[in-house]
Amino acid sequence: MKIKRILIKSLFSLIGFILINSFSFAQKPNQKELPSITFSASKNIVVLDDSKENLNVVKLDSKFNSLGTKELPNSTLWEISGTQGKDWEIISGTKTSKTIQIKFKKVGSFNVSISIGYTYKNNKGADEEDEATYDQDNYITVTNNLDELTQIHADSNFFKLVKRAEDFKVKPKYAGDPTPLIFLAKGYYGMYRKELQDPLITDPYDQAIISTAEAIEMDQNGIFNMPIHKMWLTNFQMEILDNGITFNLDSQEGYPIFSISKDAAKNAQTNEEIKEAIEQYKSITKNSVSCNLLEAAIRYHIKDPKGANIIFATAIPNLLKLNNIEEFTEPDIKALKLGVILSAQILSKRDGGNSNACKILDKASIWFEGDQEFVSLYEEKFNSCKTD
Repeated sequence: MKIKRILIKSLFSLIGFILINSFSFAQKPNQKELPSITFSASKNIVVLDDSKENLNVVKLDSKFNSLGTKELPNSTLWEISGTQGKDWEIISGTKTSKTIQIKFKKVGSFNVSISIGYTYKNNKGADEEDEATYDQDNYITVTNNLDELTQIHADSNFFKLVKRAEDFKVKPKYAGDPTPLIFLAKGYYGMYRKELQDPLITDPYDQAIISTAEAIEMDQNGIFNMPIHKMWLTNFQMEILDNGITFNLDSQEGYPIFSISKDAAKNAQTNEEIKEAIEQYKSITKNSVSCNLLEAAIRYHIKDPKGANIIFATAIPNLLKLNNIEEFTEPDIKALKLGVILSAQILSKRDGGNSNACKILDKASIWFEGDQEFVSLYEEKFNSCKTD
């Protein structure tokens, strides 16, 4: 018995020794927690302008999260699409530096990637190597002011602006640049506003929407945030919102409601105008969350409850998760407010209670507590969603 106890103790000691030694070596992290590398840029939009120093220079910083592994010396490697020396050049650091500065020389969109090598201990305690990578497509957009188009637009020569913008649009070097499309939209919109006719352009208003939508889809880095373009987009969005939607609403006790006429034909026409306007607006905003509730309310109003409920199912949670609206344009904010006000009325009737209506009203109150239309609905009709 004594010998058996000694043998058992020895066995447990041996197992413990094996386990301790197995886990004493640094091992490769779990697949879900691998070392990672990321980078950031001093700016994502570069405007080519030789008259202003460093305007076309971007600083790229890398950050390696080692998770206990060991970085291999001189293993960092930057990769940038295009041709070094022709499309861009390094003016500070090297391709193996943690931080580099790049001077861009050519219009277009550029992909950026970085990789870094590291070592870790395997289960046997031996060193093994691996690599972490990170890449971003179209991370840098290089454009120029296109002063020629800017001047044509300032001169209100919209026929010429459409023609010249089309010329720039098809040039290979502008393939990834939304700027010619933005000016093309400005040209079409100017024709519409001035009621200018051209046999080759059947509907400049529709063409303005199409060109703007294409530009927004292409604009991954915020060219539309440049003041000269943002102001124009805001005006265009507001016209669609006001003429197509707000104009077709009625007012009740200080807040907007859907208009219902005794004339069936008039109702059908109004509903079609509202439906078309929301489709147009959705295509020319970078903040689609701003108009999702408005779309759901419109669909419900035009007798499409199934489509409306599908949108409500995602729009309500998305609104509740929305932290701020700083990136919204003025029309985006207005669309959001209208969507909340109209949806609250519909949800209250649909649900036979105010649970969902009050969720969106309570959330929106942080943004619209000083807006009279919102206050009229929230405080007076819904009693600020207070329950006795």
